[in-house]
Amino acid sequence: MNNLSANLAEVDMQLTQMGANVTNLHGLVSFIHFNLDQIELFYVYNINSKNQYFLQMVKPFSTGAGVFSKPQDIVQYIKDDLKQFKNASNSNVFPEFTSVNQALCSTIQSVKDVFMTYNVPKDKMLQIKGKIDEISALLDDISHTSAVL
Repeated sequence: MNNLSANLAEVDMQLTQMGANVTNLHGLVSFIHFNLDQIELFYVYNINSKNQYFLQMVKPFSTGAGVFSKPQDIVQYIKDDLKQFKNASNSNVFPEFTSVNQALCSTIQSVKDVFMTYNVPKDKMLQIKGKIDEISALLDDISHTSAVL
């Protein structure tokens, strides 16, 4: 067993101890699945050509979590994420939170598809940017005026 495989095995073991169902493919890709009370969390991580760990959350919505140089950083990231999801799942708007994030992920793909397929006029692209700026401003307002969970 090489050092890389040993690192992956250690990460997978630690995630299993945290309650995950972990599936490893050929020692290069791991699928991490958690079933919490109200939510299913699903992550994937793999090793890139620079021996770095690329982590992505797939469910409840898809988002890149980052690139990590140390395997322990993956475990810590997921541990922190689990804590936040468990806490946030107590919110009365948690279903809307996941729905909004799923819609945003779909919108990101749509922006890419439209931009790559059509010659988008500058005024339309500026309209899209304006809407995104509005959402960012609303999120900033919420973070400054709402109570912490």
